[in-house]
Amino acid sequence: MKIGLQNKWLQALFYLLVFFLFREWLLPVLELTETNYLSIFLAFIVLCFVFSFLSAPWWLTVPGKLVYIAWVIVFVYTDEVFFTSEAVSFLFGELMINVGALFSRDWSLVTDSFRTVLFFSLIWMTAYLIHHWISIRFNIFLFFFMTVVFIAALDTFSAYKGDGAILRIMILGLLLSGLLKVAKIMEQNQVTMTREKYVFLVIPLVMLVAFSGSIGYLLPKAGPIWEDPVPFIQSFAEGAGTGPGGAVGIGKIGYGEDDSNLGGAFRSDNTVVFEAIVQTPQYWKIETKDTYTSKGWEQSVSSNEIRNYTVGDTLDTGIPTGLEEDKDVAKYNFSLEYPFLMYPYGSVTVDAPEGTTFSISNNTQKIETYRENEEVQLKAYSIAFSEPTYSLKALRATTHEGLSILSQDFSRYLQLPEELPERVRELARTITKDETNLYDKARAIERYFPQNAFVYDQHNVSVPKKDEDYVDQFLFETKRGYCDNFSTSMIIMLRSLDIPARWVKGFAEGQELRTEDGERMYQVTNNNAHSWVEAYLPGIGWMPFEPTIGFSGTGNIDFDLELNSTDTPEKPVVPAQPEKPETTGKGETKPFSERFTDMIQNFTDWMSDNKGQIIFWSIIALLLSYMLFRIRKKWMPKILVPYYRLRKDNWQSFEHSYHSLLKQLELYGIQRNEGQTLQTYAKYVDSFFGSKDMKVLTTAYEKGFYGKNIESHEWLQLRESWENLINRTSG
Repeated sequence: MKIGLQNKWLQALFYLLVFFLFREWLLPVLELTETNYLSIFLAFIVLCFVFSFLSAPWWLTVPGKLVYIAWVIVFVYTDEVFFTSEAVSFLFGELMINVGALFSRDWSLVTDSFRTVLFFSLIWMTAYLIHHWISIRFNIFLFFFMTVVFIAALDTFSAYKGDGAILRIMILGLLLSGLLKVAKIMEQNQVTMTREKYVFLVIPLVMLVAFSGSIGYLLPKAGPIWEDPVPFIQSFAEGAGTGPGGAVGIGKIGYGEDDSNLGGAFRSDNTVVFEAIVQTPQYWKIETKDTYTSKGWEQSVSSNEIRNYTVGDTLDTGIPTGLEEDKDVAKYNFSLEYPFLMYPYGSVTVDAPEGTTFSISNNTQKIETYRENEEVQLKAYSIAFSEPTYSLKALRATTHEGLSILSQDFSRYLQLPEELPERVRELARTITKDETNLYDKARAIERYFPQNAFVYDQHNVSVPKKDEDYVDQFLFETKRGYCDNFSTSMIIMLRSLDIPARWVKGFAEGQELRTEDGERMYQVTNNNAHSWVEAYLPGIGWMPFEPTIGFSGTGNIDFDLELNSTDTPEKPVVPAQPEKPETTGKGETKPFSERFTDMIQNFTDWMSDNKGQIIFWSIIALLLSYMLFRIRKKWMPKILVPYYRLRKDNWQSFEHSYHSLLKQLELYGIQRNEGQTLQTYAKYVDSFFGSKDMKVLTTAYEKGFYGKNIESHEWLQLRESWENLINRTSG
């Protein structure tokens, strides 16, 4: 080996580090394939490296490795003792079977023992390549890079979690690459590589890698900037993905039917779904769901009544309609077509192509479209509707007694999972303890979120763990999420108070535009996918509520109460949250990682908003810097003189000041020729300025640098000579 026998300790260090790097390949492979015997494979790697370290001849290494592989096959796949006739017979039989399979190309006959031999062969070849990279090339970067790629790919596309592995690989790889680079430089320059000298050279490298690795491990981790490619790819494979209302992880926002696992960030999508010409903004309803699973929403399998209608029939959507004189018409034009309607509250009739029929599900309130008994996707249609209005007097007359007469069908709107944490129910009772009617209880829960530091966020949104409840996590842990978090939490708290409620999916109003004729038109994109709440109030029916911060799509209220002039508005009550058991945190204080992410986001937004001024002042700063650089010979002495006056009078200060003087003289135009001695250069400088200062400084410098005389100098006289020369160079 080029490193030499005197540096066997260094060679051993390289093999030790690369062994742990090689180990990172085996860990995920054995974990994902559910293969045991990790120690057996690691021992084989050690055997390969030991043979390489000892420079053993091939006639010893090859039989030694083959014997080890044969012993492993016998040990793993039989109960025989190695070197017995039964073991030899087993190995010979396996060899014949697999050779026959290879020649016949019948891969189904290949046995597990032969696959194990192939895996050992792969390890053998890799160990040889590593030996070559260490011994001959002094470069392990390729293996380091491939290890990172391998673990990153498994972490992305498999169940293997490579967080800790990536950190270990980076530390080992950087350390090993740096150590090999130092060894290569010393080898190329034929420098004797003593242990002390090598340790002195690599201490900064070890400290830097250790420091950066510690910082990387201890600092909070911000969310990914580029989305996880798995849901990213799935979103294109399955159409509109599963943003609000539909996915775990990072999904693509839009309407989706699977809501069984809510949570996680989503990717925005400006794809236009439809445009609607209508006078006032509306919520566009699609369907409801009734069963909460602690992770998301599903639809119950109870009896499902279907009501069929044709074009022009009066629809019964289960929602009250407004007055006839308030009727309006929404005219739709779809860019993405669906086999169902997206309808406003108070829908009455639908105008669609002739022959279209509509089926309304009593379970979901979804209105599916058919033609000749086949689902049809409508490009355009219009819906006449009259928004419902609700009497405030009637709303405040709602009580639990009115719910007692409801049929058994409403029980599905009171369903709660058995494992729902009790503190969710306790919070609902605390929020509504001062309210006497059902409507005010619902409004108190609706107003609770903006009054208690909840944050609307589409990106830093958690996914509940296996033993966590989606609502409980949002209410007490994160307080951060989007519409699914807010709407689901309100529904569960309403149900815990025995108020029937259901989860509604559809689209929010969209962006208001104008047609060529000046009519109001609302453009709805996938970004407007939304979920909200419907609660059932006795004597009123189903009424929408909007708990999501930043949205305001609640029902119209007719304020028909007569209030005395002495009445004062009620102050909103902010209830105290129930204490979380065994919690030591500070409640609403954001984690450092979130505050750091918010700070970076705010800084990025500020730069985006002020990029014109930033570019302008950056150009000015660059021009000023360039001008100062060009005239630095004039102002530099004004800085150097007071700087060195503040330093102690010793050799170190004098040496630095002498080098600064040489640079300043060069800037001034007094160049030192190649090969010119310092004494000759000093005579030239003194003749230029008509002094003897440079000779005095140079003589003192040479005595200290070459003669190691760094004590017996007249520091005050030297400083005066230095200041005299340095000041002359500023003229």
